[in-house]
Amino acid sequence: MRSSLFFLFLSCCVVVLGQTPSSSQTPPAQTSSGAQKQQSSAPATTSQTPAPTNQAPSGAPGQLKARGPEAVAQQDPKRVVATIEGKPITAQEALEMLKGIRPEDRKRFENNLSNLLQQLYMQKQFASVAVKMNLEQQSPWKEQLEMNRANILAQAYISTLGNTAGSGASAEDPKKYYDEHPDEFDQVKLSGILVAFNTPGTPGPNANVTRTEQQARDKANDLEKKLKGGADFAATARSDSDDKRSAATGGEVGTFPMNAPNLPPDIKAAIAKLQAGQVSEPVRVPAGFYILKVDSRTKVPFEQARTQILDKWKNEKTQAALKQEFDKFKIQVQDPDFFNAPSSPAAKIPSLQQGPKPANPTPPSPPSQALAKPQP
Repeated sequence: MRSSLFFLFLSCCVVVLGQTPSSSQTPPAQTSSGAQKQQSSAPATTSQTPAPTNQAPSGAPGQLKARGPEAVAQQDPKRVVATIEGKPITAQEALEMLKGIRPEDRKRFENNLSNLLQQLYMQKQFASVAVKMNLEQQSPWKEQLEMNRANILAQAYISTLGNTAGSGASAEDPKKYYDEHPDEFDQVKLSGILVAFNTPGTPGPNANVTRTEQQARDKANDLEKKLKGGADFAATARSDSDDKRSAATGGEVGTFPMNAPNLPPDIKAAIAKLQAGQVSEPVRVPAGFYILKVDSRTKVPFEQARTQILDKWKNEKTQAALKQEFDKFKIQVQDPDFFNAPSSPAAKIPSLQQGPKPANPTPPSPPSQALAKPQP
Protein backbone atom coordinates (compact mmCIF):
# COMPACT_ATOMS: atom_id res chain seq x y z
CA MET A 1 0.00 0.00 0.00
CA ARG A 2 1.36 3.40 -0.93
CA SER A 3 0.88 6.48 1.21
CA SER A 4 -1.17 9.46 0.15
CA LEU A 5 2.10 11.40 -0.05
CA PHE A 6 3.25 9.09 -2.78
CA PHE A 7 0.13 9.65 -4.87
CA LEU A 8 0.49 13.39 -4.37
CA PHE A 9 4.01 12.93 -5.68
CA LEU A 10 2.67 11.00 -8.68
CA SER A 11 0.08 13.67 -9.40
CA CYS A 12 2.74 16.35 -9.42
CA CYS A 13 4.86 14.25 -11.74
CA VAL A 14 1.93 13.85 -14.12
CA VAL A 15 1.64 17.63 -14.36
CA VAL A 16 5.37 18.14 -14.86
CA LEU A 17 5.96 15.16 -17.09
CA GLY A 18 2.57 15.02 -18.81
CA GLN A 19 4.14 15.98 -22.13
CA THR A 20 6.82 13.30 -21.90
CA PRO A 21 6.63 11.03 -24.96
CA SER A 22 5.42 7.56 -24.14
CA SER A 23 8.17 5.03 -23.68
CA SER A 24 6.01 2.41 -25.35
CA GLN A 25 7.52 3.22 -28.72
CA THR A 26 9.28 0.23 -30.18
CA PRO A 27 13.04 0.34 -29.37
CA PRO A 28 15.57 -0.33 -32.10
CA ALA A 29 14.45 -3.80 -33.11
CA GLN A 30 16.92 -6.61 -33.06
CA THR A 31 14.69 -8.46 -35.50
CA SER A 32 15.58 -5.94 -38.21
CA SER A 33 19.25 -6.90 -38.30
CA GLY A 34 18.26 -10.54 -37.81
CA ALA A 35 15.99 -10.37 -40.86
CA GLN A 36 18.75 -8.80 -42.95
CA LYS A 37 21.16 -11.52 -41.89
CA GLN A 38 18.62 -14.16 -42.77
CA GLN A 39 18.07 -12.62 -46.19
CA SER A 40 21.79 -12.39 -46.90
CA SER A 41 22.35 -16.04 -46.06
CA ALA A 42 19.32 -17.33 -47.99
CA PRO A 43 19.67 -18.91 -51.47
CA ALA A 44 19.14 -16.61 -54.45
CA THR A 45 15.83 -18.29 -55.27
CA THR A 46 14.36 -17.49 -51.86
CA SER A 47 11.35 -15.16 -51.85
CA GLN A 48 12.07 -11.57 -50.87
CA THR A 49 9.10 -11.46 -48.44
CA PRO A 50 10.45 -10.16 -45.12
CA ALA A 51 10.25 -12.34 -42.03
CA PRO A 52 7.22 -11.68 -39.82
CA THR A 53 7.94 -9.50 -36.80
CA ASN A 54 4.73 -9.92 -34.78
CA GLN A 55 5.74 -13.25 -33.25
CA ALA A 56 6.42 -13.30 -29.52
CA PRO A 57 10.13 -12.84 -28.72
CA SER A 58 10.15 -16.09 -26.80
CA GLY A 59 8.18 -19.30 -26.61
CA ALA A 60 7.15 -21.86 -29.18
CA PRO A 61 6.67 -20.80 -32.82
CA GLY A 62 3.19 -19.43 -33.37
CA GLN A 63 2.69 -18.67 -29.67
CA LEU A 64 0.36 -15.75 -29.05
CA LYS A 65 2.10 -12.53 -28.08
CA ALA A 66 1.72 -11.82 -24.37
CA ARG A 67 0.31 -8.46 -23.35
CA GLY A 68 0.22 -6.79 -19.94
CA PRO A 69 2.84 -6.74 -17.14
CA GLU A 70 1.89 -10.06 -15.52
CA ALA A 71 1.55 -11.97 -18.80
CA VAL A 72 4.81 -10.68 -20.27
CA ALA A 73 6.76 -11.22 -17.03
CA GLN A 74 5.44 -14.77 -16.77
CA GLN A 75 6.31 -15.61 -20.38
CA ASP A 76 9.74 -13.98 -20.43
CA PRO A 77 10.81 -12.35 -17.14
CA LYS A 78 14.19 -11.25 -18.56
CA ARG A 79 12.73 -9.47 -21.58
CA VAL A 80 13.78 -5.83 -21.67
CA VAL A 81 10.59 -3.76 -21.72
CA ALA A 82 12.02 -0.25 -21.24
CA THR A 83 15.17 1.74 -20.63
CA ILE A 84 15.52 4.56 -18.09
CA GLU A 85 18.74 6.55 -17.73
CA GLY A 86 20.18 4.14 -20.25
CA LYS A 87 19.53 1.21 -17.88
CA PRO A 88 17.53 -1.71 -19.30
CA ILE A 89 14.43 -2.61 -17.26
CA THR A 90 13.31 -6.23 -17.52
CA ALA A 91 9.71 -7.37 -17.36
CA GLN A 92 10.25 -8.89 -13.91
CA GLU A 93 11.87 -5.72 -12.55
CA ALA A 94 9.04 -3.57 -13.91
CA LEU A 95 6.42 -5.89 -12.44
CA GLU A 96 8.08 -5.74 -9.02
CA MET A 97 7.91 -1.95 -9.09
CA LEU A 98 4.21 -2.07 -10.00
CA LYS A 99 3.27 -4.61 -7.32
CA GLY A 100 3.11 -1.97 -4.60
CA ILE A 101 0.33 -0.09 -6.42
CA ARG A 102 -3.23 -1.00 -5.47
CA PRO A 103 -5.33 -2.28 -8.40
CA GLU A 104 -7.73 0.67 -8.25
CA ASP A 105 -4.81 3.14 -8.34
CA ARG A 106 -3.03 1.30 -11.11
CA LYS A 107 -6.22 1.33 -13.17
CA ARG A 108 -5.99 5.12 -13.34
CA PHE A 109 -2.76 4.72 -15.29
CA GLU A 110 -3.83 1.79 -17.47
CA ASN A 111 -3.58 3.93 -20.62
CA ASN A 112 -0.19 5.35 -19.64
CA LEU A 113 1.52 2.56 -17.73
CA SER A 114 4.94 3.55 -19.06
CA ASN A 115 4.59 6.97 -17.39
CA LEU A 116 3.69 5.29 -14.08
CA LEU A 117 6.73 3.03 -14.34
CA GLN A 118 8.92 6.05 -15.06
CA GLN A 119 7.61 7.82 -11.94
CA LEU A 120 8.07 4.75 -9.73
CA TYR A 121 11.65 4.37 -10.94
CA MET A 122 12.29 8.07 -10.36
CA GLN A 123 10.80 7.86 -6.85
CA LYS A 124 13.07 4.95 -6.05
CA GLN A 125 16.15 6.84 -7.22
CA PHE A 126 15.19 10.00 -5.34
CA ALA A 127 14.60 7.95 -2.19
CA SER A 128 18.04 6.36 -2.56
CA VAL A 129 19.65 9.80 -2.80
CA ALA A 130 17.66 10.99 0.23
CA VAL A 131 18.97 8.08 2.29
CA LYS A 132 22.54 8.95 1.32
CA MET A 133 21.85 12.51 2.47
CA ASN A 134 20.54 11.12 5.80
CA LEU A 135 17.17 12.88 5.28
CA GLU A 136 15.28 9.98 6.84
CA GLN A 137 16.72 11.00 10.22
CA GLN A 138 15.71 14.66 9.91
CA SER A 139 12.43 16.37 10.81
CA PRO A 140 9.74 16.42 9.54
CA TRP A 141 10.62 13.51 7.24
CA LYS A 142 11.51 11.16 10.11
CA GLU A 143 8.15 11.66 11.82
CA GLN A 144 6.22 11.35 8.56
CA LEU A 145 7.99 8.08 7.72
CA GLU A 146 7.09 6.70 11.14
CA MET A 147 3.48 7.79 10.76
CA ASN A 148 3.18 6.28 7.27
CA ARG A 149 4.69 3.02 8.49
CA ALA A 150 2.27 2.92 11.44
CA ASN A 151 -0.65 3.65 9.11
CA ILE A 152 0.26 0.82 6.74
CA LEU A 153 0.71 -1.66 9.59
CA ALA A 154 -2.57 -0.57 11.20
CA GLN A 155 -4.41 -1.11 7.92
CA ALA A 156 -2.77 -4.52 7.59
CA TYR A 157 -3.93 -5.46 11.10
CA ILE A 158 -7.49 -4.24 10.49
CA SER A 159 -7.65 -6.19 7.23
CA THR A 160 -6.32 -9.35 8.90
CA LEU A 161 -8.70 -8.96 11.84
CA GLY A 162 -11.67 -8.52 9.52
CA ASN A 163 -10.74 -11.49 7.35
CA THR A 164 -10.24 -13.71 10.40
CA ALA A 165 -13.57 -12.72 11.93
CA GLY A 166 -15.42 -13.02 8.62
CA SER A 167 -14.06 -16.48 7.92
CA GLY A 168 -16.26 -17.87 10.69
CA ALA A 169 -19.34 -17.22 8.59
CA SER A 170 -18.72 -20.32 6.50
CA ALA A 171 -19.21 -22.55 9.55
CA GLU A 172 -22.94 -21.79 9.71
CA ASP A 173 -25.72 -23.29 7.60
CA PRO A 174 -26.98 -20.85 4.94
CA LYS A 175 -29.80 -23.19 3.85
CA LYS A 176 -31.26 -23.17 7.35
CA TYR A 177 -31.19 -19.38 7.40
CA TYR A 178 -32.76 -19.25 3.94
CA ASP A 179 -35.67 -21.48 5.05
CA GLU A 180 -36.22 -19.60 8.33
CA HIS A 181 -36.20 -16.08 6.79
CA PRO A 182 -38.32 -16.36 3.62
CA ASP A 183 -39.34 -12.69 3.64
CA GLU A 184 -35.74 -11.62 3.13
CA PHE A 185 -35.61 -13.36 -0.24
CA ASP A 186 -38.84 -12.16 -1.83
CA GLN A 187 -38.33 -10.28 -5.08
CA VAL A 188 -40.72 -8.32 -7.26
CA LYS A 189 -40.76 -7.45 -10.93
CA LEU A 190 -41.96 -3.86 -11.25
CA SER A 191 -43.31 -1.53 -13.88
CA GLY A 192 -43.72 2.18 -13.24
CA ILE A 193 -45.19 5.41 -14.56
CA LEU A 194 -43.44 8.62 -13.54
CA VAL A 195 -45.25 11.94 -13.37
CA ALA A 196 -42.52 14.55 -12.88
CA PHE A 197 -42.65 18.15 -11.71
CA ASN A 198 -40.32 21.11 -11.25
CA THR A 199 -40.31 23.37 -8.20
CA PRO A 200 -40.35 27.01 -9.34
CA GLY A 201 -37.14 28.89 -8.67
CA THR A 202 -35.01 25.82 -7.97
CA PRO A 203 -32.84 23.83 -10.34
CA GLY A 204 -34.30 20.44 -11.00
CA PRO A 205 -33.62 17.31 -13.00
CA ASN A 206 -36.70 17.68 -15.20
CA ALA A 207 -35.72 20.59 -17.42
CA ASN A 208 -38.44 19.86 -19.99
CA VAL A 209 -41.26 19.56 -17.43
CA THR A 210 -43.24 22.71 -16.56
CA ARG A 211 -45.95 21.32 -14.26
CA THR A 212 -45.95 22.12 -10.55
CA GLU A 213 -46.02 19.55 -7.78
CA GLN A 214 -49.77 19.93 -7.33
CA GLN A 215 -50.37 19.54 -11.06
CA ALA A 216 -48.21 16.41 -11.04
CA ARG A 217 -50.13 15.03 -8.07
CA ASP A 218 -53.46 15.66 -9.82
CA LYS A 219 -52.30 13.96 -12.99
CA ALA A 220 -50.93 10.98 -11.05
CA ASN A 221 -54.26 10.59 -9.23
CA ASP A 222 -56.14 10.67 -12.55
CA LEU A 223 -53.84 8.04 -14.04
CA GLU A 224 -54.30 5.85 -10.98
CA LYS A 225 -58.09 5.96 -11.39
CA LYS A 226 -57.83 5.06 -15.09
CA LEU A 227 -55.45 2.17 -14.41
CA LYS A 228 -57.58 0.74 -11.61
CA GLY A 229 -60.58 1.19 -13.89
CA GLY A 230 -59.05 -1.16 -16.47
CA ALA A 231 -56.68 0.99 -18.58
CA ASP A 232 -53.70 -0.90 -19.98
CA PHE A 233 -50.63 -0.14 -17.86
CA ALA A 234 -48.03 -0.62 -20.61
CA ALA A 235 -49.90 1.58 -23.07
CA THR A 236 -50.39 4.28 -20.41
CA ALA A 237 -46.69 4.18 -19.53
CA ARG A 238 -45.72 4.67 -23.17
CA SER A 239 -48.00 7.68 -23.56
CA ASP A 240 -47.82 9.38 -20.14
CA SER A 241 -44.64 8.41 -18.27
CA ASP A 242 -41.93 11.07 -17.98
CA ASP A 243 -39.32 8.34 -17.52
CA LYS A 244 -38.67 7.91 -21.23
CA ARG A 245 -36.27 5.01 -20.77
CA SER A 246 -38.82 2.75 -19.06
CA ALA A 247 -41.72 4.21 -21.07
CA ALA A 248 -40.24 2.71 -24.22
CA THR A 249 -40.63 -0.78 -22.69
CA GLY A 250 -44.12 -0.25 -21.35
CA GLY A 251 -42.90 0.96 -17.94
CA GLU A 252 -40.69 -2.03 -17.06
CA VAL A 253 -38.09 -1.03 -14.49
CA GLY A 254 -36.66 -4.40 -13.42
CA THR A 255 -36.72 -7.07 -10.73
CA PHE A 256 -35.82 -6.08 -7.16
CA PRO A 257 -35.26 -8.10 -3.99
CA MET A 258 -37.47 -6.61 -1.29
CA ASN A 259 -34.39 -6.07 0.89
CA ALA A 260 -32.44 -4.34 -1.89
CA PRO A 261 -30.60 -1.29 -0.48
CA ASN A 262 -31.41 0.76 -3.61
CA LEU A 263 -35.17 0.33 -3.12
CA PRO A 264 -36.44 3.52 -1.37
CA PRO A 265 -38.47 2.91 1.83
CA ASP A 266 -41.61 4.68 0.52
CA ILE A 267 -41.60 2.54 -2.62
CA LYS A 268 -40.92 -0.59 -0.60
CA ALA A 269 -43.87 0.17 1.69
CA ALA A 270 -46.17 0.83 -1.29
CA ILE A 271 -45.43 -2.45 -3.06
CA ALA A 272 -45.18 -4.64 0.05
CA LYS A 273 -48.98 -4.92 0.23
CA LEU A 274 -49.58 -5.48 -3.49
CA GLN A 275 -50.22 -8.78 -5.17
CA ALA A 276 -49.11 -9.58 -8.71
CA GLY A 277 -51.06 -7.45 -11.19
CA GLN A 278 -52.05 -4.77 -8.67
CA VAL A 279 -51.26 -1.05 -9.01
CA SER A 280 -50.09 1.24 -6.21
CA GLU A 281 -51.24 4.69 -5.22
CA PRO A 282 -48.94 7.50 -6.42
CA VAL A 283 -45.69 7.44 -4.43
CA ARG A 284 -43.82 10.71 -4.08
CA VAL A 285 -40.15 10.60 -5.02
CA PRO A 286 -37.74 13.52 -5.48
CA ALA A 287 -39.33 15.80 -8.13
CA GLY A 288 -42.02 13.33 -9.15
CA PHE A 289 -44.72 10.76 -8.40
CA TYR A 290 -44.44 7.07 -9.28
CA ILE A 291 -47.37 4.75 -9.95
CA LEU A 292 -46.10 1.19 -9.59
CA LYS A 293 -47.40 -2.14 -10.78
CA VAL A 294 -46.22 -5.47 -9.40
CA ASP A 295 -45.84 -7.68 -12.47
CA SER A 296 -44.84 -10.77 -10.48
CA ARG A 297 -43.59 -11.94 -7.08
CA THR A 298 -40.99 -14.68 -6.85
CA LYS A 299 -38.33 -15.91 -4.46
CA VAL A 300 -34.59 -15.54 -4.94
CA PRO A 301 -33.25 -19.06 -5.67
CA PHE A 302 -31.13 -20.52 -2.86
CA GLU A 303 -28.13 -20.86 -5.17
CA GLN A 304 -28.20 -17.11 -5.65
CA ALA A 305 -29.18 -16.31 -2.06
CA ARG A 306 -26.38 -18.44 -0.60
CA THR A 307 -23.72 -15.91 -1.59
CA GLN A 308 -25.83 -13.06 -0.20
CA ILE A 309 -26.25 -14.89 3.12
CA LEU A 310 -22.55 -15.65 3.48
CA ASP A 311 -21.64 -12.07 2.58
CA LYS A 312 -24.15 -10.78 5.13
CA TRP A 313 -22.72 -12.99 7.87
CA LYS A 314 -19.15 -12.11 6.97
CA ASN A 315 -19.93 -8.41 7.08
CA GLU A 316 -21.75 -8.69 10.41
CA LYS A 317 -18.92 -10.65 12.04
CA THR A 318 -16.31 -8.30 10.62
CA GLN A 319 -18.15 -5.19 11.83
CA ALA A 320 -18.66 -6.70 15.28
CA ALA A 321 -14.98 -7.57 15.61
CA LEU A 322 -13.87 -4.13 14.46
CA LYS A 323 -16.33 -2.37 16.77
CA GLN A 324 -15.09 -4.39 19.71
CA GLU A 325 -11.53 -3.45 18.85
CA PHE A 326 -12.27 0.24 18.28
CA ASP A 327 -14.29 0.52 21.50
CA LYS A 328 -11.11 -0.20 23.48
CA PHE A 329 -9.65 3.11 22.43
CA LYS A 330 -12.41 5.60 23.23
CA ILE A 331 -10.82 8.81 24.43
CA GLN A 332 -11.79 10.68 27.60
CA VAL A 333 -10.56 14.25 27.57
CA GLN A 334 -9.06 15.21 30.94
CA ASP A 335 -7.78 18.66 30.01
CA PRO A 336 -9.97 20.58 27.50
CA ASP A 337 -7.41 23.39 27.37
CA PHE A 338 -4.94 21.07 25.71
CA PHE A 339 -7.36 20.42 22.90
CA ASN A 340 -8.40 24.08 22.70
CA ALA A 341 -11.98 23.04 23.47
CA PRO A 342 -14.58 25.77 24.23
CA SER A 343 -16.07 25.96 27.71
CA SER A 344 -19.61 25.59 26.31
CA PRO A 345 -20.84 22.17 25.16
CA ALA A 346 -19.21 21.29 21.86
CA ALA A 347 -21.23 20.51 18.78
CA LYS A 348 -21.67 16.81 18.16
CA ILE A 349 -19.01 15.55 15.81
CA PRO A 350 -20.47 13.47 12.96
CA SER A 351 -19.59 9.80 13.08
CA LEU A 352 -17.90 7.93 10.29
CA GLN A 353 -21.24 6.42 9.36
CA GLN A 354 -22.90 9.80 8.78
CA GLY A 355 -20.86 12.65 7.39
CA PRO A 356 -21.67 16.35 7.86
CA LYS A 357 -24.38 17.86 5.69
CA PRO A 358 -22.96 19.95 2.84
CA ALA A 359 -23.37 23.73 3.03
CA ASN A 360 -24.91 23.80 -0.43
CA PRO A 361 -27.01 20.67 -0.91
CA THR A 362 -26.87 19.20 -4.37
CA PRO A 363 -30.06 19.13 -6.44
CA PRO A 364 -32.16 15.97 -6.05
CA SER A 365 -31.42 13.05 -8.32
CA PRO A 366 -33.72 12.54 -11.28
CA PRO A 367 -36.83 10.60 -10.19
CA SER A 368 -36.00 7.87 -12.70
CA GLN A 369 -32.96 7.01 -10.56
CA ALA A 370 -35.21 6.19 -7.62
CA LEU A 371 -35.80 2.85 -9.26
CA ALA A 372 -32.37 2.21 -10.70
CA LYS A 373 -31.99 -1.36 -11.80
CA PRO A 374 -30.19 -3.49 -9.20
CA GLN A 375 -26.62 -4.48 -9.87
CA PRO A 376 -26.26 -8.08 -11.04
